[in-house]
Amino acid sequence: MARSSSGTGRLVLSLAVGLTIGTIAGDLLGKAFHLPWLTNAWTPIQWHPAGDFGMIKYDLNLQVKLNLSSLAGLVVAFWISRKM
Repeated sequence: MARSSSGTGRLVLSLAVGLTIGTIAGDLLGKAFHLPWLTNAWTPIQWHPAGDFGMIKYDLNLQVKLNLSSLAGLVVAFWISRKM
């Protein structure tokens, strides 16, 4: 059975929320319990799309920084979205 576009949008939204909550939780736990391996192991993912269409020109710089806690947030969000 194919997923609808609203199901895909809901999955993307839940993954974004999970990433955000995981990052915030990891930052707080790393500072509170002095766990540098939880927050200091960042892996940045960068994307720099740009375009020039004559009358419209855009230049974006998108960056996502992943660590263990944000990956755990993604996994939990994916698991919860599949259970619902």
